[in-house]
Amino acid sequence: TAHRFLITLERVGAVRSTKRGYFALGSKIEELAWIAEETDSLQQVLQPMIDALSAGLNESVMVCRLARHGPICVAVANSSRAISVNISIGTLLPLHATAQGKLWLAEMTLAERKAKLGALPLPGSHVPLLDHAALDAKLEEVKAQGYALNLGENEPDIAAVSVPVKNDAGKTVLTLSVFGMLSRFDEAFQQKALDRLCETADRISQNI
Repeated sequence: TAHRFLITLERVGAVRSTKRGYFALGSKIEELAWIAEETDSLQQVLQPMIDALSAGLNESVMVCRLARHGPICVAVANSSRAISVNISIGTLLPLHATAQGKLWLAEMTLAERKAKLGALPLPGSHVPLLDHAALDAKLEEVKAQGYALNLGENEPDIAAVSVPVKNDAGKTVLTLSVFGMLSRFDEAFQQKALDRLCETADRISQNI
């Protein structure tokens, strides 16, 4: 049984055979270790900036990286409000119904977008079936304006404003967003949040 388990681990790259009966850690474990180390150092850079942004807006802030099945939270500054929306590092968000996901989708070609969304299960029964034509139109708008909104699309009472964090080549590597109760995200707050988010995204871009 132990041998069969080791052979399975070898097939997925978690271990490698060094000689008959002996195994060492494989390339997959090395890759995961590199990701964990990179994420930890990234969080150290991000945390002071998103803490300040959260305090200034009095709402929660998060940074996401694109994972295989959608945006995943890699850093968060939870609001100190008595009633607030909080999230944990490692939380996976749906692509099509979140502000963070829309930013990633907006950078994809139509073919890439269709393939990505077609392979994903819908995240919850409250989320309606995808209208691809309407979504494509919305994503073109997101691409043109450079930011995305979620006004109760993923969760009925939760809103978010998100902007991309780009590398030197102009490609989105992270998303930065502020999120909270929908009732607090009127147009005035959305504009205030957008201004602060863009300023912070620029600073993050210069430090990663």
